[in-house]
Amino acid sequence: MSVIIWCMKKLSYKDFFDISTIVKQIHEYMPKFNESKFIEAFEFAASAHDGQLRKDGKTPYVVHPVMVVQILAQMHADEDVLIAGLLHDVPEDTEYTTDDVAKRFGNNVAFLVDGITKLSKVYYQDNMPAREVESLKKMFLHSTKDPRVILIKLADRLHNMRTLKYVRDDKQLRIARETLSIYVPIANLLGIQAIKTALEDLCFTYLFPEEYQKLTVKVNGFNKRHKRVVDKMISEIESKCKKDGLNVEVQERKKNLYSIYKKISESGKSIDDLEDRIALRIIVNEDSDCYTALGKMHDLYTPKHNRFRDYIASPKPNGYQSVHTAVFGPEGFLTELQIRSRKMQLEAEYGIAAHFFYNEKDKILNDKRSSWVSKIIEIDKSEFDDKDFLDDLKLDIFEDRIIVFDAKGTTVDLPAGASVIDFAYAIGGKSGDELKKAEINTNSVPITATLKSGDVVKLITSKEVSPELWWLSFVKTNFAKNKIKKHLKKISKQKKITLGYKALQKEFDISGLGLVEKISFKKLKKAMKEYIGENVNNLEEVLMLIGEGHFRSIDIVKAVQHSLKYDENIKVTLKIVADNRFGLLKDVYAVLYEHVSDITFLKAWTSRKQKEAYFTIKVSLSDVSKVARLFSELEQIQGINHVYRISNRALMTIWGLSFITATIWILHPLATSYFLKSDFFLENRIISEWILNSTLLLLFLSIFYLTTLVRKYFPIIRNKKRLWLIIFSIPSLAMTVLFMEMFYFELQLSWFTVLVEVALIYAYLTRNFMSFSKGTN
Repeated sequence: MSVIIWCMKKLSYKDFFDISTIVKQIHEYMPKFNESKFIEAFEFAASAHDGQLRKDGKTPYVVHPVMVVQILAQMHADEDVLIAGLLHDVPEDTEYTTDDVAKRFGNNVAFLVDGITKLSKVYYQDNMPAREVESLKKMFLHSTKDPRVILIKLADRLHNMRTLKYVRDDKQLRIARETLSIYVPIANLLGIQAIKTALEDLCFTYLFPEEYQKLTVKVNGFNKRHKRVVDKMISEIESKCKKDGLNVEVQERKKNLYSIYKKISESGKSIDDLEDRIALRIIVNEDSDCYTALGKMHDLYTPKHNRFRDYIASPKPNGYQSVHTAVFGPEGFLTELQIRSRKMQLEAEYGIAAHFFYNEKDKILNDKRSSWVSKIIEIDKSEFDDKDFLDDLKLDIFEDRIIVFDAKGTTVDLPAGASVIDFAYAIGGKSGDELKKAEINTNSVPITATLKSGDVVKLITSKEVSPELWWLSFVKTNFAKNKIKKHLKKISKQKKITLGYKALQKEFDISGLGLVEKISFKKLKKAMKEYIGENVNNLEEVLMLIGEGHFRSIDIVKAVQHSLKYDENIKVTLKIVADNRFGLLKDVYAVLYEHVSDITFLKAWTSRKQKEAYFTIKVSLSDVSKVARLFSELEQIQGINHVYRISNRALMTIWGLSFITATIWILHPLATSYFLKSDFFLENRIISEWILNSTLLLLFLSIFYLTTLVRKYFPIIRNKKRLWLIIFSIPSLAMTVLFMEMFYFELQLSWFTVLVEVALIYAYLTRNFMSFSKGTN
């Protein structure tokens, strides 16, 4: 305590910054800056935070808002933003309120401050995570009216990350994860690469400290080894452009450590094996000079095929513009070149904040790069659970973005990984609800196909089509999910249950879990409560909730498998039955290549007249959800009639049991004849009759068990009515043999016992057939 008191006496804010120097820096880009108002705000903040320290125990708290202002000043922020930056923690951490801020500095400043101010700790003292989420929602709500709120929050988060070492370890990890999953994507969406990359690398140091240290050493070593090549290339480019009368500035673009780490992790390559590890940025005066410079670079060096990207003609969703190409530079080093104008460079670094540099404050309010905030408000309205809100936020908004085109060339902005169904709902109208088929770049594709940037999508719709439950497994955007769920909620309860049963049984078949009705509901309920967070009363309720899209059948399968401790690496043997056509194998392999981690066996053959094609394939997949997606996309290939999973163990069991049963039936008359002639039979009639009845019951039970196995593991048989005739005929054949034995050997068996056994088996088969018929209607 004495040390802290000594530090408080010794250290003042003047030991950390000179406010007059900061004012001077602001005046350089804003000559008409109201200095007196700014100083008043600073003094008010210093007074309000008087006695408060940062987490290091010695730094006056007011240092933090001033550092935030310095970050904002680098973006040439306007006066209101700078003052709000000074005051952003006053209502949250001091006795003053937002109303006090409004009275002293105006409503505009107060609105900006209120947008960043977290909700009351007292109100949320029993649920602090909820406070964080609700405060986040509040910030987004304010940002729909004024995006400058987010700029202040990003500056606030950047300085907090720079001083994160002073908080306890568990909090470091939580804040770093939150920053990487929420604030880094926000900076990216707004096009502010300077803050995005800074936050990424700071998060990297806390989340993966060992990897950060190792990669730092490797990158420094790489840069040192290749400095001569980089310097030579810069010199060659400058000489070429100077000779041709083109004014350029050439910079080495040093990729941030986290982006390098992601590439290494995703590709499995070393830093030396990464393509275009060397990157240069060529900055020209005017936009038109970009293409002139591009031509000169392709004259000077050999370009690599398929590496040209024109983000000037087609900007990225965050407004980024530049021409990208890759060339083989000195000594054959593949080098990425980014060619852009000075204005584009400013936009790339500061994104939406670049308007400050041109005194275009009003344009920030209408910049399309902040339009995604309104989508967040839609998510908030549709989700009542904080976890669902954050999940949708990350999936629907904060994912990397792609740009695709409709048939007329109109651009559509979607999250990476979006499907054709997402696209159909995004373009509006009835395209989503009536989606039947699709083409990507003139090629027919399943409606579940994943889109990539630059794809041209053509939709084929039909009024006879309506949204299907299984679509929910293949859409990524919250908007599409809500549209599909809205349709599903309109259907009847019985229809929901039927849809839910079909969906869940299909996932059970794909995952090898057997029949839905055979699973213990007690175990199912426990798994759903533990891994999904749902408390259900009966199986019918589960099926209805699946049928209306409340949760996915795949999530239930994951919960069940998790509770049963299934191996994550899934090996699947699947059988495909299709109409034979040219190109079928290529289409099947393309889907396999997209989803499986390994193919260990593939056999394809045709029927005698080559009308039908058959495939048996053994694959490995990393996740049960990938199994479901694989089956769905295979089923959508033109000509494919059935895709089902084969259980080799079940197949061997069925064949083995069938052989044993058939053998017993064949030998049964001989064994019966021998038994009837034995002394034991004559001397122990009651016991002997009991043995004969028991053996008959055993034979009937073996047939019963065989039928159950077939239904459990072979859905193609389960779902064929004509194959049920075979199942019914087997007990009939068994009874015929039995009656022949009874008359031939003159067995004095109890007809009542025999008929009861037969009646029970047929009752069981009839009940299952009725269940099947109900499920297929």
